[in-house]
Amino acid sequence: MGYRTKNNVTVYLEVYNEEHRLEECLQNFLWAEELVVFVKKSDDSTLSIATQYATHVYEVDYCVASENFATNVIKHKGRDWCLFITASSLIDPELVDEIEILTSNPLSQYDVIGLPYAMYVFGLTGSSSPWGSKHKLGLIKRSSLVLTATLHSEVGWVIDSKVYLINNTDGRFYHCTHSNPEDFFMRHMRYVKYEASDYIDTFGERAYRVAFIDLLRSLGSVFVKRRTVYRGRDGISLSLAYVSYFLMRLIFVWHKQRGSEEPYVQMRSEAVAKWRSRLATKSG
Repeated sequence: MGYRTKNNVTVYLEVYNEEHRLEECLQNFLWAEELVVFVKKSDDSTLSIATQYATHVYEVDYCVASENFATNVIKHKGRDWCLFITASSLIDPELVDEIEILTSNPLSQYDVIGLPYAMYVFGLTGSSSPWGSKHKLGLIKRSSLVLTATLHSEVGWVIDSKVYLINNTDGRFYHCTHSNPEDFFMRHMRYVKYEASDYIDTFGERAYRVAFIDLLRSLGSVFVKRRTVYRGRDGISLSLAYVSYFLMRLIFVWHKQRGSEEPYVQMRSEAVAKWRSRLATKSG
């Protein structure tokens, strides 16, 4: 806890059942003036680990995705700069040096700071991966901050915000997610089911069309834009994994719009009735 500095940064993290990686994550962000952790009521030691390292810990109600995220963050009035991380996040000390210079300057004209970024999926990054970008626009001045409950779009900023991209360091902000296929598809299942309901609520009858267009765009990304599907086994496998999210979401939207969660109930009842009739006939 001894290396916190006056850097005017509050780091926010929302977690659920993350005991297997939370400690290492939090140790990477002890430099922040405030480290705030929202623990969705968990079944493991997540809460106790968070309490050891964070300056503020809140135990909050469980939710599937980001339904309560904005409300939770708003309740904690932190420092002038906000950095949002996940339990998958890590950061290099060299990058923190740059962050402290920028956020400690009261004359700074910037509203959003882009951090040099590396996203790892299945332990891989680079040209074979369809995920990620060169910068993570995750460090935002509180006065420009916009929060929503929309999954994958929880954090944003007001129009005309001034953005600065850090390029003068070898340090990186890392997102190390999905260590194995089981974890990958388990999270898929949880999120796509949630998103399918949200799509139907948002787009109504157009939900399937919107989800289908998203699927086509994902295919366009791996085949045309990023061309990752042509980069060997790693590229093919990561590309298929990337597309699978959009495919699963489309299927969930389609199934929900059909309006029947259990189409076989009537068939089972009818089958049982037929057999009872047959047995009654033979008994007679």
